[in-house]
Amino acid sequence: MFRHLAVALLFSIPAFCAAESKSAAKEKAVVAQTLADFDVQSAAVREGMQPGGIYSYINDGDKRHVEQRLEEMHQLLEQHSGQSELSKADRIALFNSQEDLNSVLLQNDNNRLECESGAHTGSRIHVTTCKTHGELMERQRRDQGALNDLLRQPQTQLPSKDH
Repeated sequence: MFRHLAVALLFSIPAFCAAESKSAAKEKAVVAQTLADFDVQSAAVREGMQPGGIYSYINDGDKRHVEQRLEEMHQLLEQHSGQSELSKADRIALFNSQEDLNSVLLQNDNNRLECESGAHTGSRIHVTTCKTHGELMERQRRDQGALNDLLRQPQTQLPSKDH
């Protein structure tokens, strides 16, 4: 009986974590169908990469990669009025750029849940904890700042015991 309850509780933890997150990570942030729709979506992506946005913790390399993919997709759609008018090779190039872009954005989405299972210190009971990517990145930034503050403080030498 206890085993069944423990298993049910274990499987429900990620569901509770997902329910608490502000909104689920968007699996497909950009779906290029027409140039007008794409321009709206690309503006939302660029806004999301600004401080406080959904992709605010994206690193510079990924940001350049996203901008490059957005530009490639814009050029392909600009040459044609819609995705249906693209040649087969251009449709494949558009699809590949779109999937690559969406994978980078999903990896950097602040609402993406990251769960881990482990035992707390002094316990043998494994628990699953889930936090959003944004929460983990904010904690890493805070911890790095605290460490830098400690390193900037002058080192004091303890008095020797050989007076």
